[in-house]
Amino acid sequence: MKKLNTIAMMAMMVIGLTTGLTACGDDDDDDGPVPTKPSVVLQKQSIAEGEEVDAKSTTQLTLSYSVQVKPATTTDITINGAHVAAQRNPQDVKGIIIPLTLEEGTSYTLTIPEGSVIATSDATATAPAFTLNFKTKAAPEPLTNEATALTKKLGWGWNLGNHFDTSSDKDGTHPQWGYWDNATPTQALYTNLKKAGASTVRICTTWGNYQTADPWTIEPAYLAEVKQNVDWAEQAGLNVILNMHHDEYWQDIKSAASNNILNDQVKDRITKTWTQIAEAFKDRGDFLFFETFNEVQDGQWGWGANRTDGGKQYNTLNEWNQTAVDAIRATGGNNATRWIGVPGYASGPTFVLENSFKLPTDPANHIMVSVHFYDPSNFTLTPENKDGFSEWGHTAAAGKYAAGSNESHVVETFQKLQEKFIANGIPVYIGEYGCVMHTTDRSNLFRNYYLEYVCRAAHTYDLPLCIWDNNSTGGGNEHHGYFNHNDGTYLNNMESLVQTMIKAATSDDAAYTLESIYNNAPK
Repeated sequence: MKKLNTIAMMAMMVIGLTTGLTACGDDDDDDGPVPTKPSVVLQKQSIAEGEEVDAKSTTQLTLSYSVQVKPATTTDITINGAHVAAQRNPQDVKGIIIPLTLEEGTSYTLTIPEGSVIATSDATATAPAFTLNFKTKAAPEPLTNEATALTKKLGWGWNLGNHFDTSSDKDGTHPQWGYWDNATPTQALYTNLKKAGASTVRICTTWGNYQTADPWTIEPAYLAEVKQNVDWAEQAGLNVILNMHHDEYWQDIKSAASNNILNDQVKDRITKTWTQIAEAFKDRGDFLFFETFNEVQDGQWGWGANRTDGGKQYNTLNEWNQTAVDAIRATGGNNATRWIGVPGYASGPTFVLENSFKLPTDPANHIMVSVHFYDPSNFTLTPENKDGFSEWGHTAAAGKYAAGSNESHVVETFQKLQEKFIANGIPVYIGEYGCVMHTTDRSNLFRNYYLEYVCRAAHTYDLPLCIWDNNSTGGGNEHHGYFNHNDGTYLNNMESLVQTMIKAATSDDAAYTLESIYNNAPK
């Protein structure tokens, strides 16, 4: 027994030695621990489970994961059984986008099988299966009131920009180099605008350069020239919006807001000036609309003392709007019921949506709200500046778009205007919108997309709108040329784009939607 144990022990020693030598050999060939696959975990989604969304404004589902991802080459993503194509989110390397074309009052189930979303660094690392149930809000009853009727009347409009609005910023001093657009309008201008499909022309007018002193009499020759253009527009079958434009130099709202004496002087001049304008046009028909002011602000475009003065500037503008409306109504004739547009601070949509904005009291109940829309301005107005952008929307490349000002911003802004005003019978019109001609073909694709989308959104939410045109050719900052201001012929080969904007702003084709435009955005 003792002998057997000794032999066994010796055998075990041999085996252990052999094993030890083998283990040392394995260490020499060891490549380290096997790499683990990245964990693909869904962290954020733009639509929550069971959420009720708006069909018009919900044009995509965005999903964000824990690592950089992309759709697999072959996927079987479906929504209510129909296949949909996912794409990488150009604005989020860890995200994907699933385009949505939704109907109102409908329930949806989106299904993403496992393997349809993969890690960019390792195609074998996949996101788990995902199912989302949501629904869309029922279609609202179409708005039909005086405000929506006026929307159809005004339709798509055009600005005679940088003509009569030219300003020397001095009383009684005519602009030294003439009108900024270097044009002489004729009847042909308005005839061709109407032929192109425009319904309205906004004649922006600065009056103070043609007034010398109290009682602020407007020079007869200048007033006659403005009247001639109004007549030409009427003869062409156009509506006209006539306003008080670059008179801000004497309408110093920051000073007037803190000085009652100065404020009373400004209001007195507003009364005397608008009384003269209204008297000159009081027998004109309902093709003519008045607009009290244009972009009144303290020079900081809504980012100045208006934010710290306790609402004084806002209240002052409310007073000025009331003063102008009272002066117009007092002239009688057709002015007793003529539609009058009034702006909020800087003509910004944000400011008319705030409670600080007050509609004037009006016995005729014919007050419209005037807003301008150039969001985002560093794409639409100043793309050449150091903070400018060359692209816009959900397909814009990273770093080339202004965050927070894409399609959803347009829809949200216009929808709020509709809900606050238009749904309550108060018309809103976009007196100015636009986007400069950019300097590259690719940027102009995004420019064209922006203009079409804004026009269709305006139509969707019952907003007529007028394009800004300053008669310029070429591209870059301040280049807004569509029609020659002399005779109404097209500038810059703009006929196709103009016709696209008119269609977007006026067509009632149910198949032509924000979604269809969205889905054809530049790639």
